[in-house]
Amino acid sequence: MSLTESREELRFQLRRELHATEEAVFDALVNPEKQKVWLSPPGAGAVETTVDLRVGGAWESRFHPDHLTEVHDVQTYLVIDRPHRLVTDLVSASARGGQPMPTLHSRVDITLEPTVWGTLMTVEQTGFPSVDVRDFFEAVVWPGGFDRIESFLAGR
Repeated sequence: MSLTESREELRFQLRRELHATEEAVFDALVNPEKQKVWLSPPGAGAVETTVDLRVGGAWESRFHPDHLTEVHDVQTYLVIDRPHRLVTDLVSASARGGQPMPTLHSRVDITLEPTVWGTLMTVEQTGFPSVDVRDFFEAVVWPGGFDRIESFLAGR
């Protein structure tokens, strides 16, 4: 098995029903002013974010998900189907306690589907370099992101 094949197998899929319309969720994901509100927990650090919302354009952000971690993400848009789907190639550089972490290259596929109560947001991420990194994104990164988007959409 090649390295490419083994990285493609390292994936996860998470779902969360959010009590907001597809349009509201989509806008929270692509609007820089809204991203600044939900991207980091309160008091964790400043957020810088820019969006060039076109295929080939990028969402670039710098944020602090906690007091020890700095993250610089560049997500290049591959698919934009408002308000149903976003697909990006992610390059994520981070440091924890001032120590650089390995750069992550992966693909993020987000779908939004209407439900009786709002929108089902599904995230599938592929291309992880190791099981540990995949498990961290599945157990910590995305659940925290879902929580912050949910709070933002609820106006909390």
